[in-house]
Amino acid sequence: MFRLENEEIDPGNGAPNLSELQERAALVPAVDKAFRLLTALSESAEPLGVSQLSRTLGLGKSTVHGLVTTLERLGIIESPLGAKRYRLGPGLFALASRSAAQRDLRDIARPALERLAAVTEQTSFLGVPAEDHVTILDLIHGRPTMSISAPIGSAIPLLAGAVGKAVVSAWDEQRRAEFFGQGRLPAFTLNTIRDVPHYMEAVKAAADDGAATDIDEYVDGMRAAAAPIFGPDHELIAVIWVAGFSRHVDRERLAEMANEVAKEAADISRLLGA
Repeated sequence: MFRLENEEIDPGNGAPNLSELQERAALVPAVDKAFRLLTALSESAEPLGVSQLSRTLGLGKSTVHGLVTTLERLGIIESPLGAKRYRLGPGLFALASRSAAQRDLRDIARPALERLAAVTEQTSFLGVPAEDHVTILDLIHGRPTMSISAPIGSAIPLLAGAVGKAVVSAWDEQRRAEFFGQGRLPAFTLNTIRDVPHYMEAVKAAADDGAATDIDEYVDGMRAAAAPIFGPDHELIAVIWVAGFSRHVDRERLAEMANEVAKEAADISRLLGA
């Protein structure tokens, strides 16, 4: 046996030929292993642990542990509910979602974010929904010194306040029924809507108005307005929203923000072919 980039290769039957060895030698080992790990996670129907990944990849557990620790800290993979089993994470989805129909969604939405931040004087956000969260792709700060912020690539829960209502308003009736038949609504604050019929009324209002709002439902002292962005075939592509502290946004101003968000979301949807 001999080693090439810390991997054992058997020189007997089935051994790589010279060109294959040269091709593998040109790879950066850590990058090669990281992409193999990501591929394994993408092909699995469920999160995988270090032992499973070690067997699948033919790598030592210590090597796999180092890879998953690094990738998790970068947000490229995540461990659901704190379990030591991993799946692709919001950081990777943020990278992948920056192209919509071969165009950069952020480039298309950036003028709308800038207008919203200027008009509302609050922070405007662009995010893409996944199974249980929404990943922030871009944001623009408004005028107030104490404005709301979040790291690009970070994620908020799928049903977070106005954003959650905007997402659900884009679903068909069957998907809503299946999703809410799984259990109770999560509680973020004392003002979070926990009653499903009440929540569905808010979702219907959001669908009718083109935007959803919330007052202290996701974070105490924060108000937000959000709207869905659609692509071809009326497919939900993203969510755009504006959020600000309650002291900067009264109820009348929140309604105005919702109108502005709905208008910008509709314009972006048209640009995406909706």
